[in-house]
Amino acid sequence: MVYSKIVSTAIKVSHLTQLNTYVTDKNGDFVYHDEKVSIPAYMPGAKQKDVLELSRKMKETNQVYTYINPWGLSYLGSSFLEEEDFYAIIIGPYFEVIPDVYGLVLQYNLTMQESADLRNILEKVNVVTTEQLSSYEAVLQQFEAMKEAETNPLVIYSKEKKGSIDKDAKLDNEADLVTRRYSIEKDFMHAVEKGNKEEALKLISSDNTLFSFSERFPNQPLRRVKNLNIVLNTLLRSAARNSHVPAILIHRISERFSFDIENGENIAVLRSIQDDMIREYCELVKSNSLRNYSQMIQKVIEYVMSYYDQEIDKAELAALSHTHPGNLSRRFKKETGMTITEYQQDLRISQARHLLRTENLPVDEIAWIVGYKDPSYFGRVFKNVTGYSPSVYREGGF
Repeated sequence: MVYSKIVSTAIKVSHLTQLNTYVTDKNGDFVYHDEKVSIPAYMPGAKQKDVLELSRKMKETNQVYTYINPWGLSYLGSSFLEEEDFYAIIIGPYFEVIPDVYGLVLQYNLTMQESADLRNILEKVNVVTTEQLSSYEAVLQQFEAMKEAETNPLVIYSKEKKGSIDKDAKLDNEADLVTRRYSIEKDFMHAVEKGNKEEALKLISSDNTLFSFSERFPNQPLRRVKNLNIVLNTLLRSAARNSHVPAILIHRISERFSFDIENGENIAVLRSIQDDMIREYCELVKSNSLRNYSQMIQKVIEYVMSYYDQEIDKAELAALSHTHPGNLSRRFKKETGMTITEYQQDLRISQARHLLRTENLPVDEIAWIVGYKDPSYFGRVFKNVTGYSPSVYREGGF
């Protein structure tokens, strides 16, 4: 009974804050934990070490504590008594300031893979405002009161009588609706597989009431639209894969939209995400479909796309393709019009262009992100390909 009340209240805190939420007992054992973000092994605080450290240091009940680890990951905690036993409620990690990823990578000498993972993890950790922090502190201070409170809302029913509906007619209408939806969905998938965003948006867009599914979760419209977007993301991912788009590219866009959907705070934002997904997946198919390449070259391209920022061993790549390095090089050049090295360079410069347009990062850091350890060499390659130095390219908005 005790644990039940503690856990049910911790779940409320988790929903309110949207942060990892933990409850520990006096022995440091977890009574409850809900992890939305997991800390990788090479980061301090992995395996809940920060959480356990904070729980050990909290002595006074009804006092809020803040814990910040060496990488800037922060936690809030408060302790309380339940039947004379000591418990701790802890939420986090979060950031109070946006971390310097490049600085962390250099300071801790992370590998390329670790640095890529780090950037991905840190994008999922909330950066909270002073106002949010104050609200979280208030929630933790009220944990005991929330635990004891029972919520039994009074339900008020309208006296207006519902009109009778002919059951057979309703079933016929539902069957017709389902048939129409599946027919449109089939045409929609075909449009996405061809990269035709105009046709895809015309078939299924945010204002298409045929796919609003208003009968589902009628009292939770936000959850309903989130679920619809999750299903749409899955359909779009399947369509892109049917068009032989490299899996790594599909994974990246799918993960980003999954995160955006779950963190969407209103229906307008979620509807905007729906249309953005359709546009971006269609562009992805249009620009990256490998359907015209042989299976061997498709496999090589997917590999190069996954590891474009690292040194590629062509002999190892040939072995993975069950062929000789010379034969692989000839086949790749014949089908793509580029050598493997040129293709990798094209991917690197394309990503550098994107970062220069969209991120306020130093040129040296962008060079490092795309796989060039020597910023000067990166600058020469970039200018040779684009005709501009990285700084001029950024300032000119090309």
